[in-house]
Amino acid sequence: MPFAKRAAALALAACLFLTGCGAPAGDDSAPAPSPTPSPSAPAPADRLVLGYTPGDGFNPFLTGSTLVRQNAGLLYEKLVEIGPDMSIVYRLASSIDVLDLQAVIHIRGGATFADGTPVTAEDAAASIEAARTSPLYSGQLTNVTSVEVSDGAVVVTLARPDSLFSYLCDIPVLKASEVAAAMPTSSGRYVYSEGGVLVENPRCLFAEDGQPTEIGLAEVGSYNEMVSGLTVGSLNLYQTSELNDSPSGVASDLSYYRTNNLIFLGVNGAAAQDNAMLAPLLGTAAGLGLLSQIIGRRVLAEKGYYSRAYPATGAINSFYPCVLAQQVILPEAQHTEAEARAALAALGYTENPMDGFFYTADGQKLTVRLLVYSGNTYKRYAASLLADQLETVGIAVTLEQADDFEVFREKVLLGDFDLYIGEVKLYNNMDMSPFMEGGGASAGIVQSEALSAAYDAFRSNMSAAGAYEAAFAAEMPFVPLLWRNGTVVHTRSIRGLTSSISNVFYSLGQLQFISADS
Repeated sequence: MPFAKRAAALALAACLFLTGCGAPAGDDSAPAPSPTPSPSAPAPADRLVLGYTPGDGFNPFLTGSTLVRQNAGLLYEKLVEIGPDMSIVYRLASSIDVLDLQAVIHIRGGATFADGTPVTAEDAAASIEAARTSPLYSGQLTNVTSVEVSDGAVVVTLARPDSLFSYLCDIPVLKASEVAAAMPTSSGRYVYSEGGVLVENPRCLFAEDGQPTEIGLAEVGSYNEMVSGLTVGSLNLYQTSELNDSPSGVASDLSYYRTNNLIFLGVNGAAAQDNAMLAPLLGTAAGLGLLSQIIGRRVLAEKGYYSRAYPATGAINSFYPCVLAQQVILPEAQHTEAEARAALAALGYTENPMDGFFYTADGQKLTVRLLVYSGNTYKRYAASLLADQLETVGIAVTLEQADDFEVFREKVLLGDFDLYIGEVKLYNNMDMSPFMEGGGASAGIVQSEALSAAYDAFRSNMSAAGAYEAAFAAEMPFVPLLWRNGTVVHTRSIRGLTSSISNVFYSLGQLQFISADS
């Protein structure tokens, strides 16, 4: 399957809803690079070798291929990178000023392309414009209405305020005259050599001491070829967006990095308000707050996801500097069993000492239907763990497993659930619109003017992020559970790669190759 098509398939299979998919790119008339060596040749034990599809070229604006995006992180420098700690790291942008409906991007002086041509504001502006219509980047830039160059800076006009717009500027910078070329001139740490390798770019401002002087390329025509290439040794590293795709063979190892893939507990609060049994728990702010406090997120991360996810302690990724120490959700359950049972009694339920479950005044056992897509092993296990946590404190759970994703998705859209485990890939500016009215993950959510106002204030000024988190925790329209890690699959000989959400090859300075005897 072509990488562009597989990227779309992965988004559907791995996430409940993925908003903002871009339109397909048009054909490019520029010639593709010459083919690389056959993947049957084994990769040298001391050299990084990556998969590459010649027909897709290297331009990240022309294709939806996640492989092109992966390799572009070596060839094209970005305006900013998002670090492993989720901080903004300025690269070709020296600074970005965001005020109301304008973002001014100042371009770093002294940066050049591999041929010595200076990187200019015009290049950056043309790259943003190309990104706005590209399959990989268009979704995150839908709020941009115009891009202009003024006084040597790039001025971006926004349709609505976005205090975290800088997080959307992890955009590769290409020459303005080459944004539609299959193999644009490099602006990054490496350049393509006709020998089928990437070699160091001596003009790059961001080269690292200790980075490989050369990176090999092995031709692959499909994702499966890339997976088998690692097995037979013709390449030794690739990124995957599906946990279930990660092999566990003796020849491979896994590395992880933080992402903004939010795993959450969807709540049908709208239906619960008209259900006498569920209304106190799922139809009130007090009940939803209690539900969140019962859940042990660290257990879900460590056991359900085998540490391939980390606890979500708020609506915004907890590693973002704007919410550090300002979130009130804890990774562990916030109540002992006795405290949780007392809180359920305070909501109006009565505990039956014979079976340990809670009942309503008219004798109905407090039972919630938890829907999960069972085709994902991690979600299925997490759902079982979550059910155990709820039943431990006296809430009965009927676990409904849908092994067909489309069936699962339809049940969610129709509101045929009390709770469900979902996943959504949020854009890096923490755009919460999927959960707002009309959004892809809004099913069952009772919308709130107060929470919407707090969110708008945060969008206008990131200093209001803490106030938004407080407002969110007070209402809990859905329950954040985990943030899923991204995965890099590589041979066991590789050590020291540092990846981030914006670049699998964020840092190569500590990369090492360890022999099997070490």
